[in-house]
Amino acid sequence: MGALDQLSTAGLVGQTYGFAVGTALATLLLVLVWRSGGTDRRPRFLFAVCILIANLSGLAKNIALVLNVSPKSLLAGQIRSVGFIAAAMLPLSIILIWKKNAVSGVRRRIGDALVIYAASSGLLIGASLTLGTWAPPSVLSGSAFRFLLDQDFVGNLTIYNGLLLIVLGAILLLPGTLDHLTDRVAVSLMIAGLFLSSVSAALDAYLPLPVTLAHIVRIARFQSIVLVVIGSLFYFSRFRAADIFAKQGMRLLLASALAMLAAFTALGPVASMAQETASPRAVMLLCIAILTGCAILLYAQLKRWTDVLVERRIFGKQDTRFAILEFRERLGLLDSKASVLSATQALAVEILGMKPDEVSVRSFEPDGEPAIVAVPILPRGGDLHLTVPLTGSRRTLLTAEIDSLREIALHAGRRLDELEREEERMESIRLESRLSRQLVEAELRALRAQINPHFLFNSFNTIAALISLEPEKAEKFTVRLAKVFRYVLLHADLPLSAVDEEMDFLRSYLEIEQIRFGERLVVEFDVEISIAHTTVPSLILQPLVENAIKHGIAPKVGKSRILVQAKRRDGLILLSVEDDGVGLFANGSQLGQSLSGACSGAGVGLQNVRERLHTMYGATASLSLVNLPGGGSRATLEIPVGE
Repeated sequence: MGALDQLSTAGLVGQTYGFAVGTALATLLLVLVWRSGGTDRRPRFLFAVCILIANLSGLAKNIALVLNVSPKSLLAGQIRSVGFIAAAMLPLSIILIWKKNAVSGVRRRIGDALVIYAASSGLLIGASLTLGTWAPPSVLSGSAFRFLLDQDFVGNLTIYNGLLLIVLGAILLLPGTLDHLTDRVAVSLMIAGLFLSSVSAALDAYLPLPVTLAHIVRIARFQSIVLVVIGSLFYFSRFRAADIFAKQGMRLLLASALAMLAAFTALGPVASMAQETASPRAVMLLCIAILTGCAILLYAQLKRWTDVLVERRIFGKQDTRFAILEFRERLGLLDSKASVLSATQALAVEILGMKPDEVSVRSFEPDGEPAIVAVPILPRGGDLHLTVPLTGSRRTLLTAEIDSLREIALHAGRRLDELEREEERMESIRLESRLSRQLVEAELRALRAQINPHFLFNSFNTIAALISLEPEKAEKFTVRLAKVFRYVLLHADLPLSAVDEEMDFLRSYLEIEQIRFGERLVVEFDVEISIAHTTVPSLILQPLVENAIKHGIAPKVGKSRILVQAKRRDGLILLSVEDDGVGLFANGSQLGQSLSGACSGAGVGLQNVRERLHTMYGATASLSLVNLPGGGSRATLEIPVGE
């Protein structure tokens, strides 16, 4: 293979790769534009169709050349003409977009004139190419404008005309509209691509060049249009998933560049080196395999950099991972639904770079507002969505931005779920507390219903006996009885009473008993002043006093004594009722035995006291009932302070 043949083959390979890349990019853009919305979808669709046809035409022409079709044949000319016609209409689609975005009425009128010129020139170029390629030779032989029917000349004219329109449009229509770096880079690429293509076409047409340089110029003449494609794709890619398209496009360009480099290396230095070996074919295959592997490995490393380039430099996307991580940690400190939703909105505003009033968390009906990106807040957000309107400066959201919004909404939904479960637990605790209180109140009412009739029956018998013998004592007895029942009525709905109130009640109660027993009963109180206002269960000591009188004092002959004490010790309130009566048990072996093992015979009232303590305090409170060595018994309550 001679040097000239190698150069021709390398040029063909380079052009084929370029057209293949353009075809892939145009196909991807066509699909995404078709799926996108917006008022400028038609000119974007026209651009994508023209780019696709132009690249397909170039690819088909190169395939025909590989199949040994002559570059001067009618078939090759017809294929090229289709590509040139499509390229002639490209400026029209670009000017239509720019005219719509013009910031003043004067510029829009200039845009109308440029649209008319772009459409007219495109149609004239298309008509010239059609006539020159498809008309019979007899019709063209006598034409005075035969030079207009020369395909190479008209093809170059297409490139020059495109450069003129793009430059004029950029100067007259774009000032004031290129707010983003992406737009400025895109327009620069379009102008640079058309400029390089125009310069290459002029050099190829009018200057004699060395063979190697001539091949490079011919490749640049057509492949510089790829810069126009890339710039236009970035400028027109105002639709959802534009960043995915840009990433895939950059990856495709990277892969194509590496493939072209490998191909040129294989067809150039490697081919020359292989010819000098004993087995040129084997060496060539081995080198191609090595080059292919190196290209694949290099692509795997470089594609990460192209993704970062697209996200950071082209679309200006920030790295949101740390912000979302900090947001997730901060959510654990928020204890209300409103604060969670406010933090969610604030982070979305920060990530998207929008105004606070442009991002909201609200109920969303998808049928009513199509121009909105709405991300549901799950799992328990209900119909709440994180909504972003696609208006103003944000006509679209990048896929990475939407993914970030989904992650934010997911963390917010989980926190709302946790708060809801916590609220359910708190409500369950409140309900359980309310039920316990109602149970205590019910037990207290049952205790009063049990004690009051019994006590009242004994008191009435005493009054009846005293009326005739000692009327003054009967009157005093009646006053004390009224005081006792007044206390019971006032505390009917209060499960807790202060220690001093309970002691006053017991004094009145025991004064009644002293009238009954006369000089046989002596009553003493020992109460620490520091716990006078500490609350204890209402009427909790009355059953103990009643039990001491019934089972200890009443059976005893002679004087008896009752001591009521209230003290504080090690975080506990100790309430005790002690008597020196006959005791509760039949023999001394049961001295010190607690109520839990011996209260079955001590009365239902004491059992009720124990159950009340268990309901209100659980295992932290206790009741013990023991015989004393010198005679009598002591009942002691241990109640935690502040519980």
